[in-house]
Amino acid sequence: MSTRAGLLAATVLVALLACPTAPTIRAVAGPPPAAILTAAADIGGGDGSGSPFRAPHSATVGQLRTDRTSCTATVVESRSGSVAVTAAHCVHRPERSPMELPPGAAGPLTVTGFVPGREGDRAPFGSWPVERVEVDPRWAGSGEPTHDVAFLRLGEVAGRTVQAAVAAQRIAFGAVPTGTSMTALGYPAAAPFDGRSLRRCTSPGVTVGRAAFGALQMRCAMTPGVSGGPWLSGFDPATGIGTVAAVTSFVDESNGLLSAVALHSQARELFDAADR
Repeated sequence: MSTRAGLLAATVLVALLACPTAPTIRAVAGPPPAAILTAAADIGGGDGSGSPFRAPHSATVGQLRTDRTSCTATVVESRSGSVAVTAAHCVHRPERSPMELPPGAAGPLTVTGFVPGREGDRAPFGSWPVERVEVDPRWAGSGEPTHDVAFLRLGEVAGRTVQAAVAAQRIAFGAVPTGTSMTALGYPAAAPFDGRSLRRCTSPGVTVGRAAFGALQMRCAMTPGVSGGPWLSGFDPATGIGTVAAVTSFVDESNGLLSAVALHSQARELFDAADR
């Protein structure tokens, strides 16, 4: 049996892959979104509880809604002011994948909107249309987690870009070394969470899971729905701003760690395409 089988993607409707000789990875996208806080503890030695998080610019992160699942996406700095980053499995089902994904035919999912800064059943900045999605063709064919990154081109609302409305996170492309201090944000939607509030995990030093496609990993209790959420370096919890260097992709069932895909060179090409 392939050593690739064994990841659980971070969207919600997933089942465990049976592969006793390989790490299991579970996709972390959430269940269908529900109808439409306080600051977490200081980062210190790390907080893996998925505690609530709110800051002046935390609305740069929001819930990405499709007809099947909910995920997380993040507005990033761009010339157009209309670009967000998420996980590819949140917006496009590949022909095959080592990750267990929600059922359905291969191809694009129907994205119904991006809700930045969701708070309970409120959408303080409304819902923003997704005009197009940029996904690596290698993801569409292989579904390998190394390509599990997508960029969204968002439409304007009332003549304003999403970046003008909620600000944006910085973004960086390249490898992230072991030991980097990072913060993960997202909208986990499976119990004990409900997808109605932004949550945070922190690590004083992420690890690299070399047996799990070289993914970045940290201890984190966030559940499906957190897929596509940002992993930020240089994060300032007082403002809610940092630099997106990776996005949540799956849970590694061999060690229970939340795992993320770093934004490598191919991700830069997708970003440029979305920004045009």
